[in-house]
Amino acid sequence: MANTDIAKVLRKLEYGVYVVTLGKGEKGNAFTASWLTQVSSEPPMVAIAVHEAHKSNPALKVAGAFVVNLISKGNEAVAKTYYGPAESGYDRLRDKDIKDSPVTGTPVLNGVAGFLDCKIVQAEKTGNHTLFIGEVVAADYRSEEPILTSTNSKLKYTG
Repeated sequence: MANTDIAKVLRKLEYGVYVVTLGKGEKGNAFTASWLTQVSSEPPMVAIAVHEAHKSNPALKVAGAFVVNLISKGNEAVAKTYYGPAESGYDRLRDKDIKDSPVTGTPVLNGVAGFLDCKIVQAEKTGNHTLFIGEVVAADYRSEEPILTSTNSKLKYTG
């Protein structure tokens, strides 16, 4: 099977579309991510895949924590605000409506459907990405709406 066939089929997989925040306050950073999955229930853990070449990769290793901001379907503009590589700037949280997460103190975007506050417990290089595994230490969800996905939006990440 040719690589183009593999890529074509992989693009059919459905993913949530999230905004991942890291760092502290307005000096933190944010990026849109879709390669995220739950990997454990006890303790609760999720994993995100971040390209090795993106500046958020080493920044996550330094931060030691991240927040997954869940975006409601129809709020594609929120995800687009943080879409694209961090090379376009590290001041993505400056003048944004944010608060500190309850345990790690990582920025949470106000007005999102919910969030997962995660402490990084492991980072593994996987091909051209690093898989960051975070233990979920706090969470909140305040929306009745479904979350934004690669199917109900035009946002797709193919690595």
